[in-house]
Amino acid sequence: MASAYDFTESDSEESSPPTPESAVAEGCVSQKLRSPLLRLPVDIFKCITDYLDRDTAWALKRVCRGLSTSKVVDELLYRYPFQVEDVRDLRLADWKYRSMGLHRWINFQNSINDANRNYVQKLAMSHWCSIADFRWIEEKLPSLTSLDLTAIRDFVWTPEETWTWKELIQACPKLFARIEELEVANWADYTAHSRIEYSYSYNDYRFKQRFRQSRRRDGGSIAKMVFPACTRLKTLAIRERYSGFHAWNEWEVHQRVCCLVDGITKYCPPTLSTLRVHDYAPYRSLFAIDAPRWQNLSLEIALYSWMEDRADRDPLGPIPFRITPGSHHREEEEAFDDKTFESCKRDHIQVGSHVVQGWHASFEDLLHNLRSVKDKHPTVNVKPIKVHQDMVLHPFHFVHVTHRRGHAHHTPPVSSIDPISSPDIQTALRWLAQQCNWRPLLAWDTMMCDVFPANLEPNRQFLPKAEVMSRIRSMVQTLKSLNIPIRLSIGDRANTCPNSGLDGSLYFGDYKCFIGEGDQKRELLAPTQARFNLSWIAEFVDELTIQYPVDVPGVVGLVRNSKEPTEGEIELLNREKRGWQRFWARYACQFNNLKKLTATIPTDIYEEWGKSEDLRKLFEDDRWNILEIDDKCIPDLSFFIGGYLPYSSIRYNWQPHRKRPRMKFVQKVFFRLDQERLRLDAATMTEEQKEELEITDEMIAPKDSLPVHRFWLPKVPKASWKAASNAEKRKLEEDGNERQTAKKARVE
Repeated sequence: MASAYDFTESDSEESSPPTPESAVAEGCVSQKLRSPLLRLPVDIFKCITDYLDRDTAWALKRVCRGLSTSKVVDELLYRYPFQVEDVRDLRLADWKYRSMGLHRWINFQNSINDANRNYVQKLAMSHWCSIADFRWIEEKLPSLTSLDLTAIRDFVWTPEETWTWKELIQACPKLFARIEELEVANWADYTAHSRIEYSYSYNDYRFKQRFRQSRRRDGGSIAKMVFPACTRLKTLAIRERYSGFHAWNEWEVHQRVCCLVDGITKYCPPTLSTLRVHDYAPYRSLFAIDAPRWQNLSLEIALYSWMEDRADRDPLGPIPFRITPGSHHREEEEAFDDKTFESCKRDHIQVGSHVVQGWHASFEDLLHNLRSVKDKHPTVNVKPIKVHQDMVLHPFHFVHVTHRRGHAHHTPPVSSIDPISSPDIQTALRWLAQQCNWRPLLAWDTMMCDVFPANLEPNRQFLPKAEVMSRIRSMVQTLKSLNIPIRLSIGDRANTCPNSGLDGSLYFGDYKCFIGEGDQKRELLAPTQARFNLSWIAEFVDELTIQYPVDVPGVVGLVRNSKEPTEGEIELLNREKRGWQRFWARYACQFNNLKKLTATIPTDIYEEWGKSEDLRKLFEDDRWNILEIDDKCIPDLSFFIGGYLPYSSIRYNWQPHRKRPRMKFVQKVFFRLDQERLRLDAATMTEEQKEELEITDEMIAPKDSLPVHRFWLPKVPKASWKAASNAEKRKLEEDGNERQTAKKARVE
């Protein structure tokens, strides 16, 4: 019998004709109209691919043999082949001499033929592309109606490509005449276009040390030159991270505010119906200034890029600002001066103050502003851009945890009321959850320390631990009351203080403590007790994600030459196993509301989990199910290098890569679909008592005989498996011989 995953394009042709009953059951769909994936009808399979992206298409082609030549998957693969992340901040050397640049673009051009040219609907263009590239798009890609130009900046730092916006429009008028969706960098933010000098610098004795030309030198900005040429434009997207400011004068307010607003209202065609802002923070008050002008537009905003940019920063400190009179500006900014400042009738002091009013680098202020804009300007149709719903935040973004700067620990905190307690904040959070499908992940790594908060920044004066955890518990309870699931992430290293040393990617290292009093007091490195501060919130947690980096630095890295781990690495791994035993002994029975546990961990550690009696109790309920993803499907670090498309210049030989001395991983998802609380036998103690309880070695010592658990089945010895396989093979051969003998007797 063929494997259920052995799909080929010829399956539909070689299958036996359907019976009348099956034809009715299948809706009389011809077998030739079915896709190789689960035999779905092709039209239904196309509906599914509408929700998938380019990377998923390539994964389907690589993993599923039946989809390797699927036209539906090819269509998905070529729909948006070059994306902004592929070309963002690409340096000249990368473009000219590395595989992710010009070579990859040429390979893409060579891969286009009559069979796939109509698949391409959108492209993101590199800063180093030429006018000839745009002409090729105009001629060879007739179905392309969406263009992303955000990687192309106004300043040219090299004589490689010095074309202007005016020259581009004159060379390709038909291309821009059919564009319906256009994404651009913020043409009104000088800093966004000038700060790339260090990445794009070009030093040559034939030119000045700082070679620079402006793409608007013969006509104007992209708004003035390109927008009018896009006569069918329906969606305009502005994609640019906020460059920051500390002081603006009147001229700078005009350049960064008025020129942005006027660029849309004066030059965009009347067909424009959607304005999409990929980073809401710089424009949050801006669009509220001229709200009546946006009544006919649907405003789509993205909050996640702004929050992610500050996820690892101080969420409490404000950014100072100042609006001053005057029109002084630097000489290099003349390229951005369109000479409209004198004729502008706006009060720039008032406009500038309104834009930066109440500006803070805090999640709280962003939510306050979002709520006020919705209340003051109900005619503005605000929609979310649904990307990065699963963004990671630190719990400190919702609560105050520090004292006033420079004051002693006994002084009152910055605020006695946390932001999460504000009704306006709660209303904004509810809107995020309902309209944006906002389901944040709380990064718990900085809390996973036996001496928290002493492990945090020494220059920050934190509240006592009990007060901090009480505030976090109240925050979690508030989120639960807003029907926002509580999701914890262990292993998101971007939101933690960086660790250095051998065990930087491990969790259960020793911690420094003091023993003795007075003159007898001394430092000591003690083994962890896994006091990771979860007792305050464990009963509210809905989902828990535990992940190790694929290479697990300090244990078995990708670049090692030896295949066997050293004695030191084995000891580190054993220490990690003991730490997880303490972790589950302390917290497993407290997760009585848990509905999903996702684990991407080394196989040896997973097997050690199966020896934890407390973790077994957590999964005793029959409502739990498990989903296992094969080790081959776990993303490798090399998968994201950039050369994973069919037209890429990189041809990865996966087999040698699989032979590298990498530790074996498992990816398991434990889940249940009901919402009832689990009946776990948790000890009746306070949160402080649960945290301070000592987990001794005797308490986590492995038992000699544990009952078989359905999630940790005993391994079949390799010799026994081979013997059973051979016995089954012999039985099949004997049965076949008997059938042949019986058939021969009947014939005779």
